[in-house]
Amino acid sequence: MKRLKQLSKRLGWSAALIAVCSYAIFWSPQWLFLIVIEAFIVLGLLEYFNLSRQKGFPLNPYLGLAFGVLFPLPFYFLNELFILMLATLTLFVFYFRPKLKEHAFVNTALSIFGLVYVAWFFSFLAKMRVLEQGALWIFYVILIVKGGDAGAYFIGQKFGRHKLIVHISPNKSLEGSIAGLIVTILLSLASKLYLTEVPISHLLLLGIILGIVGQLGDLSESLLKRDAGI
Repeated sequence: MKRLKQLSKRLGWSAALIAVCSYAIFWSPQWLFLIVIEAFIVLGLLEYFNLSRQKGFPLNPYLGLAFGVLFPLPFYFLNELFILMLATLTLFVFYFRPKLKEHAFVNTALSIFGLVYVAWFFSFLAKMRVLEQGALWIFYVILIVKGGDAGAYFIGQKFGRHKLIVHISPNKSLEGSIAGLIVTILLSLASKLYLTEVPISHLLLLGIILGIVGQLGDLSESLLKRDAGI
């Protein structure tokens, strides 16, 4: 019963997110799509700052958010390296204060890591949108990554017997991981239906790469959460 409630909650949130993301990807103007990207970056950074706080590192969320929202904008007027440089210098100046100097080393490093891991990585969706067939490529990435995730979840729940990496993610199984990779590859190959000009060999290679990288990304996030005790 508990699993059924969790599944219903996941499906409800997924349906809402699919509706919002579909409109933003395919039909919204560029400025509105950018706002959606910014919203996800803000939410991701807030979650990251919460993880850091649970771990005992009270980072400055205001500085992090101020610089994080700049990363999707470089194709308008800024450069990512300039943002990182400015963020690093600003954080150093912030920790010049006497009572904060003992935490300057770790907190500065953690803040920069959060900006790269959450804001910079996610900002590539905004860059993809302006490419030729950019909306279709964004749909492709989300489809095969989340599809693979769903495949791993359902197959793992039903047939999972061998644990993958218990100390990082105790609920993930080897069977679920293999199923997720297979689903990712199949969805990538099926994307030939709308990415008609892309060779099938390229879609196969992309499916394999993104299937592996997607699971590594999921495990990396689980590693941070386990380390923070969440």
